[in-house]
Amino acid sequence: MPLTNHFTAPNNCKLAVWKIEESEEDLKQKITLTLKQRHALTERKTVHGRQGYLAVRSALVSMGIPLKELSTTEEGVPQLVEGFCSLSHSDLYATAVYAKEQVGIDIEAYRPKILRIAKKFVHKNELAFLQGLDQMKALTRLWTAKEAIYKALKKAGLSFSEQIEVLSFDLNDSNGSAKVYLQEQLCTVQLQFSTFDQHELTIAHSIQYESID
Repeated sequence: MPLTNHFTAPNNCKLAVWKIEESEEDLKQKITLTLKQRHALTERKTVHGRQGYLAVRSALVSMGIPLKELSTTEEGVPQLVEGFCSLSHSDLYATAVYAKEQVGIDIEAYRPKILRIAKKFVHKNELAFLQGLDQMKALTRLWTAKEAIYKALKKAGLSFSEQIEVLSFDLNDSNGSAKVYLQEQLCTVQLQFSTFDQHELTIAHSIQYESID
């Protein structure tokens, strides 16, 4: 079911969060998939995968965006006829965000695995402020921020640990920012954080580019 009153979106974005309580069949009844989308659904091998696929599209439809306007690139990146969207889901929640400019979203549940893979995505400049925070929560937020940025920028091969630096945050913060070091550009990204039900959700938005001399 949609959770419309629990979250706020940046001024230039529309956000929907869907709690996945329905069965796969019930979710199918709520939306009208295109032929390509029905085929893509059959390629999901697990029930959770199919439920997530349907739920993120249910979230998008709940914002008034028909699925006939949604397609995916050869790399599987969602795209709209007009504007930008980003989709993400965990086992329990699905999220969709829409904006007229580049935008990205990611949601993750707290899991111990994040502690084991931290070195793969933590930038050296982030180590200092992370030391004083609850590691599982802080690292999960950091991961969602970098995933959201990656989805927004759509830059293949972008290194989470070397090219994306999330600036210092506290777990009580609802807003943050990041720097992305591209080959000839410095990119600044605004972030919005939500923490709920053992999950972290981050939206990446308001992206600006600056040439590096």
